[in-house]
Amino acid sequence: MVKFTPALTAILLGGCLVAATPSAAELPLLTLSDALQIAKEKNLQLKNAELQVDVVEEEKKAIEAKQFPQLSAQVHGLQNFVDNEYTFEEGSLGTVSGSPVPSSNVSIDTTNGFTTHYSLTATQPLVGLYEIGLNIDQLKKQKEIARQQSRQTEQSVSLQVKQLYYQILSDRSAMEATSSSIKFNEELVRILRDNVAQKAELEYQLLNGEAQLASARHQLQTQQNDLMTSKQQLNTLLGRDIATSFRVSPINADPSLVYNADQAEDQALAQRPETREARLQVEVAETEVEIQKSGYLPEVNLVASYGRTQNTTLLPDESLYVGFIAKWDFFTWGSNESNVAGSLIALKQAQNSLRDNEDQIRAQVSAGIRNLEIARSLVPVTQMAKKAAEEQLRVSFNQYKEKSILLSDLLDAQAQLEQANDNYHQALLGVWNASAALEQALGEE
Repeated sequence: MVKFTPALTAILLGGCLVAATPSAAELPLLTLSDALQIAKEKNLQLKNAELQVDVVEEEKKAIEAKQFPQLSAQVHGLQNFVDNEYTFEEGSLGTVSGSPVPSSNVSIDTTNGFTTHYSLTATQPLVGLYEIGLNIDQLKKQKEIARQQSRQTEQSVSLQVKQLYYQILSDRSAMEATSSSIKFNEELVRILRDNVAQKAELEYQLLNGEAQLASARHQLQTQQNDLMTSKQQLNTLLGRDIATSFRVSPINADPSLVYNADQAEDQALAQRPETREARLQVEVAETEVEIQKSGYLPEVNLVASYGRTQNTTLLPDESLYVGFIAKWDFFTWGSNESNVAGSLIALKQAQNSLRDNEDQIRAQVSAGIRNLEIARSLVPVTQMAKKAAEEQLRVSFNQYKEKSILLSDLLDAQAQLEQANDNYHQALLGVWNASAALEQALGEE
């Protein structure tokens, strides 16, 4: 007769989860909130996104500096190789109070040797201040766009952290269930060997049991590898050494939040960084139209300049003047018109992108709510299937003791329980992931 030990009975009826090993319990605890905070502080993708805000700020400062007078210094060094003489005859420049100017003939020779001219000029844009102001306003919007892109990166990283954390929880639970299965199969193989030795079982039944045990051990090895991969990926997102050890904390697998579709869509449109960015892109395109229209305006600058020349007799040694310099490209062969037309087309594209973005977000939120509801509804289904498989294994165990079923039937019942456990774990993971995806769709931080 087939004999079953109390240990085998305990394994069969003890459920799918076992207590954590002492070594695992000694690892540092990493809660989900801690993981999200660490990622926010140390994730390299997020740091780069935040640095982009600083890049745009520096670009804005560079444009703001153009509002003020621009100082420039010039030095000209000239070597005269041709001697020239200029004669101003008496009275050639007219008379003053009846006296001729000049009063006698005057001859001026060009200076031989090296002549140096220094000048210092201050140029203050006047009409150009309008275009500079538009560019500053443009970069302010670009800076806000960079902030929204940083928020988008943060939400994307948070979603990845949640998904990996949930995957680790699921992997741990699956490993515990597989460990229980291994213990069951080890005890069963030991019993089958005794029974084969006593001629109470056939050799092929022992081989079936050993194959089942080998399969369970291989499955555990695969799960351990998957767990290690998930932990390394999570450590990468947290910006720390991939070998950092930690343990995770169980999470409520059935989020109790209930969402109203219309309110959720309005919330998402108000909070999603992608939508804010799309709206800002419309404003950027509108400002660009005005910048291109400013190309019709003339360039008018206020200029003050001081100059000094050394080693010359033909020109004054010093000069100082203040005045205006104006330039107007009034005919550009249609260039200005094309620039304005192109900016108007870009504005239309930005408006279309905004509408498309809003429609997509509404669809994402609606689908996210439905997916979460479906995921939630699957959990009790898998729970019932799991309980049914546990009961079936218990009954099959008793029937096998009474020799009313074959060993293969008992192993089939155990396989069904393993599948039911796996379905239950996947259902829980589906709820966690659906909840995380919906939170991102709503633009929650």
